[in-house]
Amino acid sequence: MKQFADRPSLGDVARFQYFRNDAGRKFGVWVVRKGDIHFALPFVTGPKAATSDYEPAPHGFPAFAVPVEKIYPCFVPFLELEDGRTISPADGADEIRPAADGKSVTAVWKLWAVAGSKAGETVDSALVSEVTWSLQGNSIRRVESLIASKPLKIRRLWLAIPTRNTHLETLEVNGTRIDRLTSNGSNAGCASHSFRLGTADFRLRNR
Repeated sequence: MKQFADRPSLGDVARFQYFRNDAGRKFGVWVVRKGDIHFALPFVTGPKAATSDYEPAPHGFPAFAVPVEKIYPCFVPFLELEDGRTISPADGADEIRPAADGKSVTAVWKLWAVAGSKAGETVDSALVSEVTWSLQGNSIRRVESLIASKPLKIRRLWLAIPTRNTHLETLEVNGTRIDRLTSNGSNAGCASHSFRLGTADFRLRNR
């Protein structure tokens, strides 16, 4: 080879690859490359339960980046229960249902990870989380529903959207919270959120 392009020409990709799809916990990764959008969304476990860079978050999506090996709720909720435990829908999933066209994936958690505990250990919290990630134009949409099988007291619920941008502008449009994330005056990405009882919906948009 005498020469090559400074930027390779790569075709679009949208597919799910299972790492384990037998009885028990499921593991795999959703891989997407479409124009300027590219990311990998893993369903895996790390050195400890609910470790940031092993959580089901769109790693590589423009303007967003998770910290390395932190117990932190990056694109996934952390719920503090009445007994003091903090649980999260992470570390693989009980069900993973990728779409045939590769443009979305749905995961279900009936057993939850206890944040910071031993990797691979899960608990039955009487909560079921169902999350669907889908491609919509130049954005990713994440819709999550939480259903409890019995009354629960939750002390706190929190979720972080980590970004490399330096400025945040928040506004509300028709009941939907929109966060515009910018750097040096350029609109590098934004996240929109809407919350209803039992359901959380947000989108990440590239420019």
